[in-house]
Amino acid sequence: MKAVQDPILWTSDEVSQVIGIKIESSWLSNGIEFDSRKVKKGNIFFALPGTTLDGHNFIKDAVKLGAVALIVNKTYKSNIYNNMLIKVDDVYKALLLMANEARNRVIKTSNIIAITGSSGKTSTKEMIKSAFIELGLTYSNPGSFNNHVGVPYSLANMASNTKFGIFELGMNHSNEIRKLSHLVRPDIAIITNVSEAHIGNFNSIKDIIKAKAEIFEGIENNGNILINRDFKYYDEVIKYSKNLKNINIITYGITILSDISLVNRKIMDRGQLITAIAYGKTYTYKVNYDGLHQAINSLAVLGALLITKCDVEHGIKNIYNSVIPIGRGNRHNIIIEGKKSLLIDDSYNANPSSVTASLKSLKEIAGKKRKVLILGEMGELGKFSLALHKNIYNYLISIDINLVIFVGKNTKDLYNLSKSTIECTWLESSDKIVRKDIMQLIKPMDTILVKGSRYMKMELIIKFLIDKFKIKASK
Repeated sequence: MKAVQDPILWTSDEVSQVIGIKIESSWLSNGIEFDSRKVKKGNIFFALPGTTLDGHNFIKDAVKLGAVALIVNKTYKSNIYNNMLIKVDDVYKALLLMANEARNRVIKTSNIIAITGSSGKTSTKEMIKSAFIELGLTYSNPGSFNNHVGVPYSLANMASNTKFGIFELGMNHSNEIRKLSHLVRPDIAIITNVSEAHIGNFNSIKDIIKAKAEIFEGIENNGNILINRDFKYYDEVIKYSKNLKNINIITYGITILSDISLVNRKIMDRGQLITAIAYGKTYTYKVNYDGLHQAINSLAVLGALLITKCDVEHGIKNIYNSVIPIGRGNRHNIIIEGKKSLLIDDSYNANPSSVTASLKSLKEIAGKKRKVLILGEMGELGKFSLALHKNIYNYLISIDINLVIFVGKNTKDLYNLSKSTIECTWLESSDKIVRKDIMQLIKPMDTILVKGSRYMKMELIIKFLIDKFKIKASK
C-alpha cells in the first residue's frame, strides 16, 4: 500500500516565518507554481522574472486558475489582488528560502538522493522512483526540472512526510551543481558518468569533471557516493572525494572490481533481464529500458535500495514499472508498405556519450534488420564540436549502419566524411527533412533511431514518421 502525501504543503503562517514577511490573510496551500498555465486551485504562484517572460504579467491567469497567494516583487503594484500579494525583495530568493525549509522539515528517517551525470540522469531517477514508490512516500522532481529554478521548485513541492526524495541535478557551467547540492543536501549522491556534454561552456574535460564532482560538497554527514566505475574519467572524478569525512563510496558497473557488478543481461521484446551481484549476493530483475547503458544505470537503483536498507527484492521487482520519459528511447511500431518497422524515439537530447550508447543499443535491437539513424547535431560543444562530431564516424562503422540522415550544419563535416562509405544524406533542419519527405529512403522492416539535441527539434521527425506510417486500427 502506497503512503499518502499530506495534502497541505504550506500554511500562510509557515510561509510568513520562512520568508520573513508578515502575511495578513490566512490560507492553506497544496503546492507552489511559477508557470501560470499550470496553476491549480490552492497553489502559491511565484511571479519569477524570466529571460523572455515575466511572471508578473501572468498574475491574472494564476488567480483565475485558483492561486491562493501571489509572491511578487515589492515594486509590483495592483489594486485588485492586494489581499493575495506577498511582496518580497527578490522572488527567486523567496523560492530558495522555501526550498531550503522544505529540505529541513522532512522526517529524520528520510533518504534524499541526488543524481548527476552527462547522460542517464532522468532514466536513473525514474527507475529509482519506481523501485521506492511502494516502500514509502516517494517524491521526485518532475520531468527534467534539474536546474537553478527546477530544483528549488521541486524541493518546495516536497511534502514533509516524504520518505524518499529523488532529485536530478543538471548543469551547463561551473558552480551550478555546487549550489544545487548544498540545497538538496543528499544522503546519497549518484554520478552516472562524465563526458564531453556542454564542453563548449568549459575549457576542457577536466573542468567538466570538476563541475560534476561539485555534487560531493553537499552530501550529508555519514552519506554515500554511488558512482559508475566504468566511465573513462572515474579515477579523476573520485579524487575530488578524498577529503570528505564519514562518506561511504560504493561503485557499480561491468567490472568485477565494482561493489555492484553487472553479470549478465538478456534482451527481451521490451527491455532487459538483468543479473547483478552486490556484495556476494545475486539479484535478478527486469528493466523496460534498452541498451547496456541502461542496464548499468539500473545498478544504481540496486545500490540505492541496499544503502537505504529497504526490501531490495520488492524494490527491484518494481523497476520494470518505470515510465520511460518521452524522447528517451520510447519504441513505436510503424507500418511501411504493409510491413512492421520499429521507430526508436531518443530525440530528447544528444551528446557524444549518449549518441554512442544509443548506437550500440540500436545494433542490439535491430539484430539482422536494417539500421537507420536520423542524427541531429549535438549542441554546446563549442570549439570541440567539429572533432566530437567526426568521432561519431567510427561508431557508425562499428555497428554496420545502413543509412544515416544527418541534420544540422554541425553534422555537415561528418556527412562529408561518411558519404564515401555509408549510405547517407544531409539536410539543414528537421522541418526541411519533413517538407522534402526524405523519408522515402527508409525501407520496410527498418529499425530507425532518431537522436539529436533539443534545439534541433527532432521530435518533428518523430511526429511525422508516426503520422505517415501509423498502424491503422482494425475496424
